Amino acid sequence: MKFACKKMSVLIAVSLVLSSSTGIDAKNKKEESRPQSVARQLSGEPVKLVESMPPFMVWKAEKPKGNLICLHELGMYNGVFEDLGKSLSKEGYTVYSMDLRGFGGWNDAKYGKEGQMDLKNTLGDIKTAAEELKKREPQTPVFLLGEAMGGALVLEAAAKFKDLIAGIISSAPGGEHFGTLNNYTSVGTRFIAGNKRFSKGGQLVEQGTPKKELQDALKQDPKIRLDLEPRELMACQFYMYKTKKFARQIASTPVLIVQGQKDGESRPEGARKIYDKLATKDKQYLDLPNGDHYVFEDTKVAPDAMQATIAWLDKRTNSN
Repeated sequence: MKFACKKMSVLIAVSLVLSSSTGIDAKNKKEESRPQSVARQLSGEPVKLVESMPPFMVWKAEKPKGNLICLHELGMYNGVFEDLGKSLSKEGYTVYSMDLRGFGGWNDAKYGKEGQMDLKNTLGDIKTAAEELKKREPQTPVFLLGEAMGGALVLEAAAKFKDLIAGIISSAPGGEHFGTLNNYTSVGTRFIAGNKRFSKGGQLVEQGTPKKELQDALKQDPKIRLDLEPRELMACQFYMYKTKKFARQIASTPVLIVQGQKDGESRPEGARKIYDKLATKDKQYLDLPNGDHYVFEDTKVAPDAMQATIAWLDKRTNSN
């Protein structure tokens, strides 16, 4: 973390020099306008799983073999797992998707400062949700699935709450990004200028997937927050630097690492490094040649990703 902070300080200094000559924050440059809003149609139902948190989205299986808690990427919300939840519920898995602090239902004014992005408190939320499911259905295993920032969170949860978690699926958890210097420049400059929200989320969506229809779906969804604070972006990045440490701490919990080769935001080799650091012997790496940054948050999860996920879960539930 000390190294990361030093690196950030240097890059912020560089960003100030670059911004003064290139006019990155020039007043005559307007923020990208948001396309017309089109909400994702949801078949899941809101449920108050934990009283102190916003409602979860749930897709219920008739006879659940397992419960799966899904954690989204920075800026997203619980509804982005619609297709995954609908499909897995038909395969015998009840899927719960939670809003991470700072996003989705947490933006309601009633949560105040508690609703702001806070990864430490979010980790506590994950533990509380898993404990609640274990209390309600003690014989049903609880799995976690997360994408990008959510993928990093499930790694830490597996390292710290091994008695609660039967297995995790972590997608794009590497944290090694394309265009790192440009990202530090734009984010660092904004942070020093006042930490005001700006439309970085739209740029990240365009980098994350080459599919124009998915870009449009994510950018048009009014529940997805594209205007992100520099503080939030920095907190996410510094947290992603810890994923290798989390991986080394996972001694026995089953782990599936997932990475799309067409991810233009996170370098695929970063996910492979996480896989190599995992201490557990029960680990699997799923390489998706046509996958991108939003493997599980896509409006239609690709068949190869879905089939591999079902097979991985079935193997773990059959062994319980």
